[in-house]
Amino acid sequence: MSAGTAPKRRLDPIVPVLAVVAVGVLTAALHHPQAGMYVAAAGLAAGAVLRILLSPRNAGSLVVRRKQIDVIVLGGLALGLAILAAVTPFPSG
Repeated sequence: MSAGTAPKRRLDPIVPVLAVVAVGVLTAALHHPQAGMYVAAAGLAAGAVLRILLSPRNAGSLVVRRKQIDVIVLGGLALGLAILAAVTPFPSG
């Protein structure tokens, strides 16, 4: 790196994952609970896919434990949330 150039900062992959989950939670809170739960589940699933595809160095804050454990936890949470969204009876209107 030469003098006067700032190092390039990469976006931590957890930022878009958390953004999608936050949009899902906000959607669920604003009277669209089933759609919001599906969006949050999609965000968690995206986190699992990113954890599979990215190297530990590039995965940033998605790295908590071993890759297998991280993927199982994120995928399990996504699947559980999607199942809850599918089977929970929400009032219409």
